[in-house]
Amino acid sequence: MNRTFATIHKVLTSFIGLGVFAQMFFAGIWHAGVVNTPDAHVFFGLSLLLAALVALIAAAVGKMPKAIIGRTALLFFLILLQPILIEGRRNGLPFISAFHALNAPFIGIVSSIVAAMSREAGKDMETAVSVATGD
Repeated sequence: MNRTFATIHKVLTSFIGLGVFAQMFFAGIWHAGVVNTPDAHVFFGLSLLLAALVALIAAAVGKMPKAIIGRTALLFFLILLQPILIEGRRNGLPFISAFHALNAPFIGIVSSIVAAMSREAGKDMETAVSVATGD
């Protein structure tokens, strides 16, 4: 069962890592005027937040190493921080909202690290030998 959760975790963190590039593209087409609203950026960002939450749950339930769980929690926090940072613009604090764009590369970096750690943990699970003893 832990192998299933490790696989779910690996897939979700890889999705987040690639999703950061999609997010930049969605923001770019909105700022370039190709689309009139940031809806694609916003809703895809929410899907990344949901993926990070499910990845965190999978890491905890799958009893993955504490380093992976901790870094997955950091990833979830960084993604959760994004809508909070962008609210700075609406609340008259544009300087705070500028950190929204600065936080995005950190999300990409952390997700790549966590996905790599998850892959390594998955390899260890595949090479482990299961030994059952009984009389």
